[in-house]
Amino acid sequence: MADAAADVTVVTADRLRAHEEAILGALGVPADQAAIVADNLVEADLRGVESHGAHLLELYVARLRSGHLHPVTTVTTVRDDGSTVLLDGGLGFGQVAGVAAMGLAIERAKQHGTAAITVKESTHLGALAYYTQRAAEAGCFAMAFQNGPTIVPPYGGRSGIFSTNPFSYAVPAGEEHPIVYDIATTAVAGNKILLAKKRGDATIPEGWACDEMGRPTTDTQAASTFNLQWFGGYKGFGIAMLVELLAGVLADSCYGTTENTGSELHGRERIAKGYLFLVLDVNRFLPLDVFRQRVDELIRDVRRAERADGVDRIYVPGEIEHGRR
Repeated sequence: MADAAADVTVVTADRLRAHEEAILGALGVPADQAAIVADNLVEADLRGVESHGAHLLELYVARLRSGHLHPVTTVTTVRDDGSTVLLDGGLGFGQVAGVAAMGLAIERAKQHGTAAITVKESTHLGALAYYTQRAAEAGCFAMAFQNGPTIVPPYGGRSGIFSTNPFSYAVPAGEEHPIVYDIATTAVAGNKILLAKKRGDATIPEGWACDEMGRPTTDTQAASTFNLQWFGGYKGFGIAMLVELLAGVLADSCYGTTENTGSELHGRERIAKGYLFLVLDVNRFLPLDVFRQRVDELIRDVRRAERADGVDRIYVPGEIEHGRR
């Protein structure tokens, strides 16, 4: 493994945000929109989710320069039925459209009890927890689903049909931190393979990826970001199908190998993505303070469970990431 530590420069979060905003601004991204993108990336790094942090700026810059990613994000409403809304992200920054969509989802959930907001013609959202946690902080239960480029074969196949198809949920708590869950339906996000290659790691953990022929491998250089393995095998694949149906088909966005209104980038990688935000106003089901108390009780029940040998502490989803902030 390469000595990555020798090449690391430590900077403050504020300095990193400012640096990213300046780079994006120089490429024509409005200041308010650049601030959203930079905050999304820095928050991922602060939570220890490097796969969705600052290293993605290089990819975004390449897409801006190629014209595949529009520097000014314009979100338009395609259909509005109150509790359900279909938006178009205009192939601008996914983070900008995502913040707008989640803000609208929270607003409509407060009005109607529940809200479902779909977005088509958007791009990479960054970490989904960035959005679901906003809803939890507003006293809502939220779920997010996103599809994307055709880089992952179906279970048993070796040609790409799906993306890593991540999903996230977040739940408000009381004295405890909100429960926040954010995963790819593959064993890992594809960006973790890219990071391992960048660092010069000789191997990756077993079960992460296959080579170009669909054979499982731990060789970093042989591992293909276009042939990741599903978490839990066919079970993860089944959940990925759900994400594709919600974020692709239902959102009137790209799905499977069907481009619909999407565009191509780097041949195999489709830049257009769709997503769905589902938000429930907890107060419409039971008083928020009661819900928060019960979530706290559940979290503490989990922590009090008898631990397996060698386990010092049991964590609930999002607790480790919050502890890194």
